Amino acid sequence: MNRYTKKVDQFATAPMFTVSILFLAFFAGFLHLKNLESEGIPLLICEWSLFLLYPCFVIEAMVHLALGSPRWKLNLLYCLIPPLRITARDQMSGRAIWFPLLAWSEVDKQFCKRVRKTFSAPMLLIALLVLPLFAAEHYWSEQIQANPMLADLTAIATGFIWFAFTLEFIIMISIEQKRLEYCRKHWIDLAVICLPMVAFLRFFTTTSKLLRLQQLARSARIFRLKSLVMKLYRALLILEIVNRFLHRNPEKRIARLEELLIEKEHEMEAIRAEMALLSERIALSSLDEDSETEKSDVLAIPQKKAA
Repeated sequence: MNRYTKKVDQFATAPMFTVSILFLAFFAGFLHLKNLESEGIPLLICEWSLFLLYPCFVIEAMVHLALGSPRWKLNLLYCLIPPLRITARDQMSGRAIWFPLLAWSEVDKQFCKRVRKTFSAPMLLIALLVLPLFAAEHYWSEQIQANPMLADLTAIATGFIWFAFTLEFIIMISIEQKRLEYCRKHWIDLAVICLPMVAFLRFFTTTSKLLRLQQLARSARIFRLKSLVMKLYRALLILEIVNRFLHRNPEKRIARLEELLIEKEHEMEAIRAEMALLSERIALSSLDEDSETEKSDVLAIPQKKAA
């Protein structure tokens, strides 16, 4: 069975990676279009795409379950949260991850460093897309609200930014050894990912509305909650831009720190050499004093005998 598991794993890796990326992309569009309460064709496309892609995860889980693959339980998790399939490790050892161009690579420090470097520049550029998007929403808000097509395009652009942040976070959290520490350091990314989902939860509250008065009251509260969440969401995106600018090139910063460390080590070596030289001088001077004392004692003995 193990050889069949390995064959299925090798065969399904690239297609399922593509399906997982597409699922996350369409979910990003669905999430932001739904928060916009859009009724246009883009939302319909996202809904149907999610509906058609989801069975792929169920079929893969059933195949690995039938084969008794060592890590088949993770495929059940992928059925619950399909985007996690992007970073699925090999079924046999659980130590390697497949990525385009990199193929199968074992997760180690060198691999993590390479992935961080790969995401550094593109994510900074994507974060910068927030600025013109916010400017458009601020200066042309009435036109965007009046034109459903412009509103959908704005939601899709915001969804693309959310997709990029979520993709990076899923990949990095899957290869980091200290995951809680990574979440603590990148809490802004986590908040950016979660806030649109919080806004999306308002749709679940609408199913229990019984009276018109209750509907209006809840709608008002939900609208205020949505406004607050989206303002916080935008503020966190701006904060993330600043954060990425401050850490835009960690490799160069590390290189400068290494040069500074070498300089400080040379200074410390010079200080140690001077301290050793001074210690030798002190030792020599103490020896000279001891020898002079001995000589004076030797000269004093004949004088005592003569007396």
